[in-house]
Amino acid sequence: MRVEFSGLWTRSLLALPDGQRDETTQVAWLQGPSLFADLRQPAGRPACCFVPGPEHLTLEACSWLATQSGFAGTFIVENNMGEWRREIDFHPKAPLPDAGTLEWQGDILVETGLHTPYYEHWHAGQEALAPNGALRLQSREDGRLAILVRSGSVFMLARDRAPGVKLTEPDLCACAAAAPDMAVVRALLDCEISFGRADAGWKIIRSTLPWREGAHLAIATQGQCRFNLDGSVWEILHAEGEGILREIA
Repeated sequence: MRVEFSGLWTRSLLALPDGQRDETTQVAWLQGPSLFADLRQPAGRPACCFVPGPEHLTLEACSWLATQSGFAGTFIVENNMGEWRREIDFHPKAPLPDAGTLEWQGDILVETGLHTPYYEHWHAGQEALAPNGALRLQSREDGRLAILVRSGSVFMLARDRAPGVKLTEPDLCACAAAAPDMAVVRALLDCEISFGRADAGWKIIRSTLPWREGAHLAIATQGQCRFNLDGSVWEILHAEGEGILREIA
């Protein structure tokens, strides 16, 4: 991947062919050497979402949380075409690849959809790019995947929901509406996409799980093949970027 795509990107516009425009969703795309994470949160999160833990969620809060989106995986770019290959996704797997053409218009990176019609305006962050690296992790406890990306002073963590949780509807809102009880709804929502600052003690600032905001990641390497994340052990499936393990340690 070309270096010009490394680092933090924010979005100012999503435009659809029917005239719909989204200029208020808060979007962060953090790109490592090849792994990336992306968090998208609509404006106007209601007060009912600010609870101390998932056991306190109401149906109203769950309904709003399901409107968020986020994903992580591997970014492939060739010439002017990019593809975001999702390994972790807050929503059910889409039927078509997430791919678009990329073109600079001044200081705006314009992404135009290849398989679905849309375009987005992206802006490169002003954060330093070094260190720039990422880890792909797998939980020793239940096998779920996680991706941790750091670029400069910011980081993103994507942690998949438990392997046994099935998404059987076209989107997460429909999955939650069809769930038989609140325990299933909470399990459906238990997919973490968090954004934070590594220079502030790995503090989470924004997250699909509101009770995670303000928390600090407890992270440490255990040699070259194991990683401790919030008290649990994860196998390092892939590490990229010069010094990423050293910077975390």
